[in-house]
Amino acid sequence: MNCLGLIIARGGSKRIPRKNVMLLGGKPLIAWTIEEALKVPSLSRIIVSTDDEEIAQVAREYGAEVPFMRPISLAQDLTPDLPVFEHALMWLKDNEGVIPEMVAHLRATGPLRTTDDMERGIQLLTEHPDYDSVRAVIPAPLHPMKTYRLEANDLIPFIPDEVYGIPEPYNAPVQSLPKAYAAAGYFSAIWSRTVLEHHSMTGKRILGYVCAAEHATDIDTELDFQVAEARLAAREVR
Repeated sequence: MNCLGLIIARGGSKRIPRKNVMLLGGKPLIAWTIEEALKVPSLSRIIVSTDDEEIAQVAREYGAEVPFMRPISLAQDLTPDLPVFEHALMWLKDNEGVIPEMVAHLRATGPLRTTDDMERGIQLLTEHPDYDSVRAVIPAPLHPMKTYRLEANDLIPFIPDEVYGIPEPYNAPVQSLPKAYAAAGYFSAIWSRTVLEHHSMTGKRILGYVCAAEHATDIDTELDFQVAEARLAAREVR
């Protein structure tokens, strides 16, 4: 199995400027993802897609490849993941004459994902080629049946009617609701054909597997950095 680990890390983060190279536990944030990914047996290579020269330099220092720079047009605030992945795969086809069978989606902002969790996901998709992708999930921190939208002053439940035989699920005890899971941007792996032929980051059939919530810290705020620091310290104590 030829599985590429693709780490996406742009330079223009807004909430925390220069987030991907800020120090976490004494190392640049992106280094945690690179070092863990390099330990995954099923990943044939680790490539960083970035538009930023400093991120590229740090990535190479920690063992990742940066064979191309991502176009600025694909590094905007609202750029979705799909064109970034299409660009990377087509670059490999055009410049190296090869497209990996599978690509693992690794965000630089997920420093606590583990080698075992990544390997588990890749093996699951390998064993189920009839699926289009695999995604790690965690128990949802807020049940979706307990969420609302606000229109002017009207609070409207997203799921207002009876579901699974439960009337007014937004008023029901959460223990009576079906279990819900969140992706949390932690880890996914996709057949390259899903990206290039179906133009999707998931396809229609998605495998799921549950990971520990503490592995799924996604750095987006200063508080997230503090939480990640605390969880790293707890790991060292163990």
